[in-house]
Amino acid sequence: MNSTIKLKGMNQALQNYLMNDFTTFERKASRFISENELDFINNSPLHVPVFLEETIADLFERSMQLSRKVDYYVNPFLGDAMKSIGYTASYTTDYSPVFKDSTSRGFVNEPYELLAKQWMIKNEDFFLDFGGFGKGYTVDRAKEYLLKEGLTEAIVNAGGDLAVIGTQQVGIEHPVITGKDMMRFFLTDLSMATSGKNYRKWSNGNQTIHHIVNGQNGQVATNNVLQATAIARTTMEAETISKLFCIVPFEQAKKIVFKKFPYTAYIVYFHNHQVTVGGDTTLFEKLEVSS
Repeated sequence: MNSTIKLKGMNQALQNYLMNDFTTFERKASRFISENELDFINNSPLHVPVFLEETIADLFERSMQLSRKVDYYVNPFLGDAMKSIGYTASYTTDYSPVFKDSTSRGFVNEPYELLAKQWMIKNEDFFLDFGGFGKGYTVDRAKEYLLKEGLTEAIVNAGGDLAVIGTQQVGIEHPVITGKDMMRFFLTDLSMATSGKNYRKWSNGNQTIHHIVNGQNGQVATNNVLQATAIARTTMEAETISKLFCIVPFEQAKKIVFKKFPYTAYIVYFHNHQVTVGGDTTLFEKLEVSS
């Protein structure tokens, strides 16, 4: 995931458990690690039953539930498209892209068949990439574990995609002014995720490329949104919704969210530096806008 993990409101033993869980998940589900569970699926042949390790199977099922809700604008089949735009290794601030001869294909259908939750048949070639879902999945799983342990006040934050237990103050980093929060407010037992075109980006000649891809056509997203934040019941939902706002025209994204995710608030920062706050704004309290 290559994200800074911040844990608040728990003892050292719980922190150690969760950090180990994040690390174990990444080893299984990262497309940047060869010969792991995800790599096995991606290199499996067509029309042959393929076994999905338990965590991957659960992640895949939850990812597909969300993909269907957003009309596949966000989906987990975009590994080849990511490679074609140069996203071939874990991102760092000095990232040097390697552009591979891969197809920038999108998906408006489901190129597989499930025989059971942990058995799949690939009907078409695809390369799974859980970059749009993985952080949210691990944060949600961490929150579930902490609730079972009886915690009533805590934050799990993976690079800005976070879940809170109890009431906690959170902030949204400014997309233009590095190291400064754009807004702060309080959330209660909810999740928040931010997606943007301002951080994971690189150059291909005179063209600037970012990592957010339109799931329907496999091309780099080109709408007028620079950064979007969503507040929802789960971090996976928030992560999916925030990416949707970065992909499709704003009014179209609003309609999808209103219909499929009514229990959602959003904060959208446009390329012209205008900001829109919408959705169910009762989900946050005591909004402060940084000057």
